[in-house]
Amino acid sequence: MFWFLNRKGRNTVKRYEKGDYVQYGVNGVCLIEDVRRDSLTKKSAGEYYVLKPVGERSSTILVPTDSETLVGRMAPLPGREELDELILSTRGRELEWIDDRKERAAQFQQAVKRCDLRDLLCLVGCIYRRRLDLTAAGKKLPAADETVLRRAEGLIENELGFVLDLEGPQVGAYIREKLGIEEEE
Repeated sequence: MFWFLNRKGRNTVKRYEKGDYVQYGVNGVCLIEDVRRDSLTKKSAGEYYVLKPVGERSSTILVPTDSETLVGRMAPLPGREELDELILSTRGRELEWIDDRKERAAQFQQAVKRCDLRDLLCLVGCIYRRRLDLTAAGKKLPAADETVLRRAEGLIENELGFVLDLEGPQVGAYIREKLGIEEEE
């Protein structure tokens, strides 16, 4: 079983090192720039992971090393072989479209918040299928669903692109190739 099948299911705080790359929730891939003792407030002095998101080098995230909740949001990056297996495991696994707009928005937002790569791939597939159906009927996908789609695609591109050394559009092509999906005209 892979680490990314259940990122929330870990019971212990993993120890990471300076120079490691991790997935950190919706912040995406981050470099652990340092592990240092710091005092953010007079009440809290402790050891922190200093994370630098690879897409936003001007941002810095401090994660207390003793916080199971926050360190639990960090996950090691998979290798190419693990990613290929994960992508292939989504074949035939489809999410059902939820007709109720509010319920759909809540479910989609939860999937994005969990940042589980398999769920994100299935979510993107679900929204793509719906967009194709609507386009065929001369309609457009609601803006809220387009926003979720862009966010999910961004998270997927961030992690896969970093691990596979691919740029944005190349990630989608890589996934389609792995799944044997022909590109839409």
